[in-house]
Amino acid sequence: MNQWTGYWGKIRNEPGKPFAWLPLAQHCLDVAAVFQTLTALPAFRARLQTAAGQPLDDAQLQRLAVIALLHDVGKANLGFQDKAFDPKAPRAGHIRELAPLLFEERLSEAFDTALQLDTLQSWFASEEALCDFLFASWSHHGAPIKLDPSEQTGNYYPAKTRWWSAAGGRDPMAAIAELLQTARLAFPAAFNDGGKPIPNAAALQHRFAGLVMLADWLGSHQGFFPLDRSSDGEITRQVAQRALLAVGLDAAPAQAYLAQHPAAFQQRFGYAPRPLQAAIDRLAADDPQARLLIAEAETGSGKTEAALARFFHLFAAGQVDSLYFALPTRVAARELYRRVLSYLEQAFPDPQQRPVAVLAVPRYARVDGAEVQSLLPDERVLHHDDPNQHRHARQWAAEHPKRFLAATVAVGTIDQALLSAVQTKHAQMRSVCLDRSLLVVDEVHASDAYMRRLLRGLLAHHVGQMGGHALLLSATLGAAARTELLQAGGCAVAALPDHAGACAAPYPTYTDLGGVALPVEPATKDSGKTVVFQLRAWLAQPDKLLPELAEALRAGARVLVVLNTVARAVALQRAAEQHPAIVKDWLFRCGSTVCPHHGRFSPSDRELLDQAVSDRWGKNTPVGPALLIGTQTLEQSLDIDADWLITDLCPADVLLQRVGRLHRHGRERPAGFAVPRCTVLTPDCAGLEALLDAKGEALGEAKQSGLGSVYEDLRTLELTRLLLIEQPVVEIPQDNRRLVEGATHPQRLASLQGERWAKHGEKMDGGVLAKELAAHYAAALYDKPFGDCAFNDIEKNAQARTRLGLDTLRIPLAAAVPGPFGIELAEILIPGHLAPKNTAEATAEVLRQDGENIDLRYGGQRYRYSRYGLEKLDEPAD
Repeated sequence: MNQWTGYWGKIRNEPGKPFAWLPLAQHCLDVAAVFQTLTALPAFRARLQTAAGQPLDDAQLQRLAVIALLHDVGKANLGFQDKAFDPKAPRAGHIRELAPLLFEERLSEAFDTALQLDTLQSWFASEEALCDFLFASWSHHGAPIKLDPSEQTGNYYPAKTRWWSAAGGRDPMAAIAELLQTARLAFPAAFNDGGKPIPNAAALQHRFAGLVMLADWLGSHQGFFPLDRSSDGEITRQVAQRALLAVGLDAAPAQAYLAQHPAAFQQRFGYAPRPLQAAIDRLAADDPQARLLIAEAETGSGKTEAALARFFHLFAAGQVDSLYFALPTRVAARELYRRVLSYLEQAFPDPQQRPVAVLAVPRYARVDGAEVQSLLPDERVLHHDDPNQHRHARQWAAEHPKRFLAATVAVGTIDQALLSAVQTKHAQMRSVCLDRSLLVVDEVHASDAYMRRLLRGLLAHHVGQMGGHALLLSATLGAAARTELLQAGGCAVAALPDHAGACAAPYPTYTDLGGVALPVEPATKDSGKTVVFQLRAWLAQPDKLLPELAEALRAGARVLVVLNTVARAVALQRAAEQHPAIVKDWLFRCGSTVCPHHGRFSPSDRELLDQAVSDRWGKNTPVGPALLIGTQTLEQSLDIDADWLITDLCPADVLLQRVGRLHRHGRERPAGFAVPRCTVLTPDCAGLEALLDAKGEALGEAKQSGLGSVYEDLRTLELTRLLLIEQPVVEIPQDNRRLVEGATHPQRLASLQGERWAKHGEKMDGGVLAKELAAHYAAALYDKPFGDCAFNDIEKNAQARTRLGLDTLRIPLAAAVPGPFGIELAEILIPGHLAPKNTAEATAEVLRQDGENIDLRYGGQRYRYSRYGLEKLDEPAD
């Protein structure tokens, strides 16, 4: 170690592998070259200039590239350099170890000289601006850093006294000076005298930080930038350009191909456009009012194809460089991904021209339809001339969830997009990747105040501030939610109509930033359906339906049961299996195993369950009696066609989503089921006010059924119930507006009379305010300079993690065992509300496995995994 005099930026010094290293200056140049290449791409440059509030010339961009080059200046400290050679050396880092260079006078003077501070300072309007951009660069690990002179803990003392001082023939300040010399050679225009100062805009600092994070991740990819090499700046830039093309960040070839091969809607999708599709397809790519569109139409109207047509239009025109299609669930994302792949194949027949397409769902990730894991070699670092480099490079965005949004085309869940707008690591990187995208959000609802606030924040940033493009899709969106979302995107004229006006709004329709709902014709004249609703006061005893359900099955009906909680679904499943009049062959099964369908199955089993649903309940599937019992996992995206729907009481917009499973496909119906039937299970009381205590809180019995828990606002549930009593025969989609507005409009919510309703309303309004504040607390602080910005990381925000579904624990088993559906069970998912207090254990212990049940212990709590999914056992572990 004493003979080592170089400064490494990347190194391989492991037993059994050849020693290799990359000089610190070369690694920093790699990252700076990637950064410069990114800023040359039209979409990234346009968003940078929007954030800056003015055009940025080449000299300013080169100066930003120099600040990006300095992202790893902290690696010059000797503590960091020595740890690669001495396993007993202190675990020195390279970020917080920078603090003494700022706060210790002797070191600060040496650092200013080596850094050529006077030169760098002249590029900015103030000393604070340079500091903010340096902090943004040093935050490349994902979270904004904040170095405070009062916090001299950890490695501060050894960094202050030893690591930044010359020793053993090595001088850290000389290494820093070498970085500046490298920068002068690579970015000469940056060092020319004069020029416009870089704007000190907080938004620009955050765009810059996101691009540095992205550049550092790609510039560290040894398939493109291998160790044991040196090259000049021009060669490094050429490699960076090839890397951006290979991973799909540079979409210019695909855009040019699409522009050179224009096609009408019918050529793209194989059928004549329906009215909504034609209306959206006609919109000009450069229409500023169309940067945010909200499309509302019935199921089957082709909203997905309308969104893809819009993307192809914008993509060919260079208005966007990518697409992120956000859906509410992983199941929905997987289903849609298959369709998107087929349309991409039609639009780009040559695979070499086809954009990278990623299924952006953790643990289910796909690239161009293939599993990511199946493409990866045992050693991920590829040599630069590996013949499989192209194939491996295309999966770069799919190898880590934080890179999903870097794909040219990605289909995933809404949480991946929302994570760009909340305080979590790499939010800025996610955000700059999303900047260049058409953001499509499918199945938008207004029932969750917290998620609505996060979506508003995302749209305010993506559309309102950055000038991006977004398209929201909904079966029916309440006027209050529509108004909020339009205002978030920058619509200045949208105002909430009264209840009558909201009900009178056209449907189907699309609304742009002008705020006016523009009517379109229904998809087809006979696209609607008449649904007969029947309310049964059996919410507490759903098994009372079993005799009638058995008769329906005997008549050959497909019966779908959607309940609000997993516990209710499992209980009814067990009761159905034990009922003497229900033949076992009528029950849903996965393979040969009878089971319900819900979200508490392992990822591998869930894929089998979803496929089994499609195989038995999808289009052109066998006729005959069938019973499927599940939860909200069945209400959207899975291709289900039922003759009779049984559902727990839920808000009107959710109910319409569930009813979309009724008579979905054209087929002959059993006797008695020619008209779609929906039975709604309600409480056994004259009104839901009886389920409230004197403080307006839902009683425990109601919460066990999802009333006041899964669906917190009992006012929307009561209004839905009253609407169905008043008019049990519903015409869909003609009555969609009436139902949704009747259950969600503020005037209707205020119409419920009674002291307990008043208390409940106050509680709900207070809860909405609390959620607004919690969402604001979690939202990314893109309006604050980096020197003042410290994330309250979402990892520590329990409510944010829960609402985004990030509180679920994914726990590997200590030993894999055969699962209930014939494949190996290697891990379990534990929802946050079932998780034990102690979650420090790395694995779950298998206590017993008898072929039917797998008993587990994790964190002192016992669980059982079976064909019914994961259940928490009452008795604690010994």
